[in-house]
Parts: sequence; structure tokens; C-alpha cells
Amino acid sequence: MRPALRTAFAAVALVGTAAAAVASATAAVAAAPAVPTTNQANCVAVRTVPSAFGGMKVRLVNSADDGASAKLLTSRGAVVATVDQSRPVNLSSGLKITGVLGAKPVFHQRSQGGSTPWQAVAFPALTADCTQRGKLVRTVRLDARTTAQIFRVNAGGHYQARVFQGGKLIRFIDANARSGAALFGGRTLVLPPDGTNLTWTGAATAAHPRLGRYKLADGSTVKLVKRNGVYGVRLTTGHGTFPVAYAKARPVVLQDDNTVVVLAADGTVSNYIHGKPRQKAPVYLGA
Repeated sequence: MRPALRTAFAAVALVGTAAAAVASATAAVAAAPAVPTTNQANCVAVRTVPSAFGGMKVRLVNSADDGASAKLLTSRGAVVATVDQSRPVNLSSGLKITGVLGAKPVFHQRSQGGSTPWQAVAFPALTADCTQRGKLVRTVRLDARTTAQIFRVNAGGHYQARVFQGGKLIRFIDANARSGAALFGGRTLVLPPDGTNLTWTGAATAAHPRLGRYKLADGSTVKLVKRNGVYGVRLTTGHGTFPVAYAKARPVVLQDDNTVVVLAADGTVSNYIHGKPRQKAPVYLGA
């Protein structure tokens, strides 16, 4: 066992139209790995495998938003070492990831250096709508530190985007027949299924705002509701009131003519009014 490790061990979805209803590597580890757990709605898959160091384990996380990551854990769950997109190789701990931002990342580990062979195990797979694919068609600069890569999956209304901040992947968007979106910091990015993009800053509530009605800058209103722990929003414009759209894990997008509303899973409501020189956050009206 490496001295460094020995010390560490001890220390330790707009619908596509406005007027429609808005709304393999093989493991070489001796013991069998645990069954993966997934939250595919949130584009995250988790798997725990035995460590090459006896009595320890490794937690593998495959995330569309953050890429692949692995944590070496003690038997009590204390983190000893981590590899991820920021540091995919940690030779002192015998850990590395190949394809850390790819569709099929692979985890490698070994208990000794030198010519000791690496043991490999595939990360748990994400569903197709959580896996980046397609052809890169353009890169959009959102601000000095943030860019979005736009990919065309097919010409039938399916695009994806990856958002990078400071060179690090922070968000993934899938727009398949209906718009997808991402909220990060004070910015909102909407990706319609035609591959265009709409982005703005501000004009959003804080996370987990009060339930009830909010007024938008064009006079439209939204009602924020919650059912079984999931936030939903209902949009009312001059064309009437549309069905409630729920953000179970990924943001949902609602639109009617010039009004665009994005609801995140944490209840944040962001809106954009076409033609307005300045975007303003929704104003709370009451329950």
C-alpha cells in the first residue's frame, strides 16, 4: 500500500409549439460489484464497486451535467481520494478515469504502481436522452467564462447542448421534439428542438420560492404549485390558462407567443418576454 494512502486511511420541456398544451470494459475486481442505482430523470447513475485495496469501496457516479467521477471510500464511507473531470488521474491513489466526459467512461484502479496492471470497470450507463451524441454544429459564448456547445442529433427536431464554465462541464440539455433548458448562477439557457438558443440573466426567483401566483412583465401570470414534493407551474396569458407543467428533475419550458417561462426542479421560476428591453423577475402576488 502506498504511504500516502496509508496515512489517509488512518486519518480518516416547452412543448414544441406555442399554442399546444404547454406543458465495455470488464471488471477485474474479484468481488461482484453492487447493482447500480439510477436517477435517469436527473441524468445521474451511481454504482458502488469493491476497491483494489481490501476493505474499501469505490463509488462511481455518471452524470450528464458533471461527467464521470469516482470516490475511494473507507468502510465507514469517509472519502480518501477522488477522480473526476477536473482531475481524471490520481496515480498516488491508484485511480483514473478514461473518457471522463464521454458516452462510455471507464474507471481504472490498482493497489500498486509500476507494472501492476489496472483493473477496469465501466461506469453505469445513462439513458439515450441523457447521453451526449450527435454532431457539434456551433459553440456559443454566453459570457467571459461560459460557453455552450450545440450538437445536432438528427434533423427531425433533436438537439443537445453542453454548458462549460471555466472549462468545466456544468450542465447538459436535451431538446427532443420539445425545448430543454438549464439554469445556473443567474443565467437561463433555453434550447428549442430546432437548435436555436435563447439566453438571459436575472429575471428569476430565488430557489424554493413561496407557492402562489406571480406576475410577469407582460401582464401574464404563473402559479407555482407543489404536488408530492415536485414543483409545477401553470401559465396564464391572453390566450387562456394552460395545464400545469411539473419539473420532476430537469427544467421544463413553457411558451405562449412572446412569453417564455422556465421552471427548475428546485422551484426557481425564470421568464423572458420577447420585445422587452429589460427582463424582470416574476413578482409575487399572493396565494
